[in-house]
Amino acid sequence: MNFLNRNIFYILGLAVLALVVYYFFDIVTYVLIALVLSMLGRPLVVFYRKHLAIGRFRMGPSAAAALTILTFYTMLAGVLLLFVPTIVSQARNLATVDYQALGEKFRPFFFNIDLQLHQIGFLSPNESLALETQKALTNWFKPALVGNFIGKFLGVAGNVAVTFASVTFILFFFLQDNRLFTGIVNAIVPDKLEKKVQTAVNDSSELLTRYFRGLLIQLLVFSVLSIMILWMFGVENAVLIGSFGGFFNIIPYIGPLLGMVFGVFITISSGLDADLALMLPMILKVIATFIIVQVIDNNFVGPLIMSKSVQAHPLEIFIVTLAAAQIGGVVGMVIGVPVFTVLRVIARTFFSQFKLVQKMTERLEEE
Repeated sequence: MNFLNRNIFYILGLAVLALVVYYFFDIVTYVLIALVLSMLGRPLVVFYRKHLAIGRFRMGPSAAAALTILTFYTMLAGVLLLFVPTIVSQARNLATVDYQALGEKFRPFFFNIDLQLHQIGFLSPNESLALETQKALTNWFKPALVGNFIGKFLGVAGNVAVTFASVTFILFFFLQDNRLFTGIVNAIVPDKLEKKVQTAVNDSSELLTRYFRGLLIQLLVFSVLSIMILWMFGVENAVLIGSFGGFFNIIPYIGPLLGMVFGVFITISSGLDADLALMLPMILKVIATFIIVQVIDNNFVGPLIMSKSVQAHPLEIFIVTLAAAQIGGVVGMVIGVPVFTVLRVIARTFFSQFKLVQKMTERLEEE
């Protein structure tokens, strides 16, 4: 009876926690973002405190935390300065394009496809794929739409500023004291559960730190390989396409496809004045690059990093990603694996007596 009551108590506690997270979702999001960044920044804090010194005076935790945050934002500013001018230039190109002429340029390429689509009744006799492409491009990238996008971006700038300020403030204290988050959690749980909660938090932090470091390595490897191959193929804007391909690769399974579409889009927008016969080889080179890098990532880099980071079978990760996509779309796919990792640790800590939990967490025991 005590066993049953204890498990009911745990489940009710988790339910209350879920309600609190839902109600204070924005605040919880700020805390979690800061926590993840603190995990990534912890080695920098240790490095600065150990190696940066003036005479006998070594850097304290506050100064190291502030310098780490400054390092993060310097890297972010560098990325923005590297890519934003190119993106703005592409937007200007798209806003001044003669889409009717562009449609005419693509018409010969789509001629054979049009014949097949007319035969199966997908298009009416007076329609063509080139014409539909022209209309789509005109609707997506007309100057008025670009202006509306900029207006909406400025409209949410205030929220972005609040998020940056909140995350920075919380991050500073997490970097300053790596036991602060554990202390916050212990303050809101009963004393008799404090030891278990401490174990769950420590194990989750260790696994998540390895996961995000692994994800960062995977991103860098994907970006560098893509940039190198695109550069060897002579593709314009190789750094931009390869780097964004690495960022898109964070989204499991569909990320590389989005990166490839982005790369094709940038290639087309950069060569709108070129002849179609010259543009098509560049497009094919971009597609080939992403296929090659994705094969390398799927068969070598990804499985090696992910399986060691979260201690889970690749099939588990695949199923979790599908479920997360069903629940939360693209955002769900991105956060699905980290959330699953934390839930596994919680299950092992509080519900290890169940056979299903034992099976799902047996790889954690092998660390």
